Amino acid sequence: MSYFGRYINQFDQDLDFKDSILKTTTTFIEKSKSINKNYINYLLLGNVQSGKTAQVLGIISQLADLDIKLFFYLTTDSVDLQSQTKSRIEENLLDFIILDEHEYHLFDSSMRGNKPIMVVLKKNSRVLKKWRDHLINNDYLKSYQSYIIDDEADAASLNTNRAKKTSKISTINELLSDIKELTNQCFFIQLTATPQSLLLQHNYSSWKPDEVQYFEPGKNYIGGNFIYTDPPSYVVKFIDFDISEIYDESAEIEYDLIKAILTFIITCADFRINGKNNCNFMIHPSHKTDIHSIFEDKVKESLNQLVYNINYSDKDYLKNELKEVWLDLKRTKPDINHIDDMYDKFVEIVQEEAIKVLTLNSKSDDEFKLDKGFNILIGGNVISRGLTIPKLQTVYYCRSSKKPNADNFWQHSRIFGYDREKSLIRLFMPQYVYKFFTHLNDANNALIEQALDIHNNSYQFFYPDNVSPTRKNVLDKNFYVVKGGKSYFPLFPDEKNLAIVDKTISSIKNYYSPSSEGVFELSTEDMIKVFKSLGDFNSIDWNLDTFIRSVNTLSTKRPTTKNKLVLRYDRNLSKGTGTMLSPDDRRLVKKYKNDIVLTLYLIKGSQAKGWAGEDFWMPNIKLPDALDFWDGR
Repeated sequence: MSYFGRYINQFDQDLDFKDSILKTTTTFIEKSKSINKNYINYLLLGNVQSGKTAQVLGIISQLADLDIKLFFYLTTDSVDLQSQTKSRIEENLLDFIILDEHEYHLFDSSMRGNKPIMVVLKKNSRVLKKWRDHLINNDYLKSYQSYIIDDEADAASLNTNRAKKTSKISTINELLSDIKELTNQCFFIQLTATPQSLLLQHNYSSWKPDEVQYFEPGKNYIGGNFIYTDPPSYVVKFIDFDISEIYDESAEIEYDLIKAILTFIITCADFRINGKNNCNFMIHPSHKTDIHSIFEDKVKESLNQLVYNINYSDKDYLKNELKEVWLDLKRTKPDINHIDDMYDKFVEIVQEEAIKVLTLNSKSDDEFKLDKGFNILIGGNVISRGLTIPKLQTVYYCRSSKKPNADNFWQHSRIFGYDREKSLIRLFMPQYVYKFFTHLNDANNALIEQALDIHNNSYQFFYPDNVSPTRKNVLDKNFYVVKGGKSYFPLFPDEKNLAIVDKTISSIKNYYSPSSEGVFELSTEDMIKVFKSLGDFNSIDWNLDTFIRSVNTLSTKRPTTKNKLVLRYDRNLSKGTGTMLSPDDRRLVKKYKNDIVLTLYLIKGSQAKGWAGEDFWMPNIKLPDALDFWDGR
């Protein structure tokens, strides 16, 4: 049987996911055939915890059937994640030779064998340098193709000196560049659910994707469109959380945290009654390890208090608290087990200390098995990216930032996945944080729509003005950002646009009536027609394509946004003026805070004013306030 046949047969019990892997693999093989370059960057775009590893292993097994021998699999710099990834590959690619970062001495002998080779490495400078130095003198590699799968490709791989005034390349980026050049051809698969930093690379970057393939998750996937909704999903329980109070040792344990713990244990009780013995609860309060320790102490104290309440305190009070939680869960799972049975099982779980409390961060070195037992997992960065958390039913999340990066925070959505019991998912989160994640979900949907457009070769992201799509140290320092609420007009307008703009405006006036202030409200289609009639512009001076894409994006993702057109005649502006709009028009434009406003001035093109001598239309664009538009070009 073929490598791919053996791999795909492992999914016979999940035909929906099997079909998804088949579709992803077939599309990849067809698309990759048409690419003829020595070094190819191929972005494989999925959703957070949507089975990206399973999808890419399908591609690898199919490539092995096409006689590709050499594969590298890169993970983020986490011992836990590298170990988890290697174990999954060993379980799924049964006939491959799997080498880890310490087995470089076995590489040459493995290459002499007949089996395909997979090398699993952390993106760690010491590890990558050791392998680069070992492989660089092996001239026989120049007769091979290599496939490098960069898992979480937006993390660590890019040049973090991009925004600095230096020609020095960051260490990991330089080492990966060397490894890409070891073979005759390198196919670099950039695997991620958060590709903002990759797609926003300038066109001259050797790390910008040459091709983008989005794979849809299976039908049973639970993602952002279920969790982060407006109005809010039933899964969310809004909490009050003040990080400044967390260090007060005399303070009582937060009621919301106790509620989350009770919800988790009741869920475990339901699972155990139904013969399921694995369930997880994630607490993500901060990236700081001292706060993780504080939460670990609070959770353990809460569990001890439960034991005391069961044995010595008022059992009726505990039963009433549990009944409140049970009624909430029953609202979404009507056939949940009876409260009396749940209480008995709850007591059993607590008294036998079946709940394990695990802290995972840079200071922890404990081995963990999240696919067994009932676990409360506490952490920050280590648990927020790449790590698969099975049977994750309850999440307590209160992390925030004054200037968050969208890609980093979207990865925190570990509640996404396949194996959750949908009716029992609960997310404890401050309301303002939930609203922030709802914005991220809108932006993620806009990204996916762009990826599905086969004619699209440029990506645009829009976020609230305090949010960046990614860390700025991997972007060019001259990156183009359009800020909502700010007016943009060209220093070098098209002075030959009079006839075609006049014709477009004439048709607008035949169809629309202006307000008392002379403002037209246009459809998206007609607004874009006006934009396209304005002529040609230098993209550095006034990027017409960016503005058109902004209008299109907002029309689908923020349909309440309106398109306003303001027309003014007989304007006598000088070329190179520092401001275009009159004081009255500036006040008018500011009035429409949540809308797109395009103001057109009919300029008297006097040579005495520096123009060419013909009248023309000058545009000024203002996008909705409090939004930034980041354009990949």
